[in-house]
Amino acid sequence: MRWLILLIQGILLAAASGLTVMTWNIHRCVGPDGKMDIPRVADFIRKQKPDVVVIQEVDQGTQRSEGKKLADELAKLLGWNVFFGKAIDFQGGEYGQAILSPMPLENPRIIRLSEEGEARIVVVAEVMHRGERLTVAGVHLDVGGGERRMREAKVLLEDLAKIKGRIVVAGDWNEEPDEGAGELLRKSGFVMQPKKGAVHTCPEDQPNVEIDHFWARGFEKLGQALVLEDSKASDHRAVVCKFAD
Repeated sequence: MRWLILLIQGILLAAASGLTVMTWNIHRCVGPDGKMDIPRVADFIRKQKPDVVVIQEVDQGTQRSEGKKLADELAKLLGWNVFFGKAIDFQGGEYGQAILSPMPLENPRIIRLSEEGEARIVVVAEVMHRGERLTVAGVHLDVGGGERRMREAKVLLEDLAKIKGRIVVAGDWNEEPDEGAGELLRKSGFVMQPKKGAVHTCPEDQPNVEIDHFWARGFEKLGQALVLEDSKASDHRAVVCKFAD
């Protein structure tokens, strides 16, 4: 009888849980040790048990990644669905971002933010979570200049303004959350999801900047964001955010 009670409690806890999203700049699956280790990245993601993961700096078939398609290999190791978005052609392959999830990724698409220098994109997909359709977007803004990031953020927000319902936008913003892009997001109704405890995300071994974070629209309560401990698998620390139903 006790096993049945525990089973019911587990079911109730699972039903009460909100959407958990993870963002991680995986640095082509190369850790501080200089080694590309795809299973190491997959294992770290698996341990967090997220519903959706957005990843940045993803190689698909490039020379430097030995022709391996990182997004596809991670999806295979996890047994999940994947959508890869190409930002640029690179070294005989492609380079960009991806979304991974054990749930179906519906209506996946790319928002092209900028074509100057290294082109920048956003990967977008919809997921059904507890009967509700939500939009999840993965971002990797320009590293070089604040003015360009502002232009990219404007393009992003023009697109997201057309979407009804809840939206989670996460990724490597290459700036602190109170800088230019963040100001535009706040004015557009997005709310930054605060981190509990440590906030710095890069570099991975001794982080000193907060450039990986979550913004959301349509949620009544703030999500609980957490910077994950040293993974040894990338040059960024991953961040997980659990959103209330």
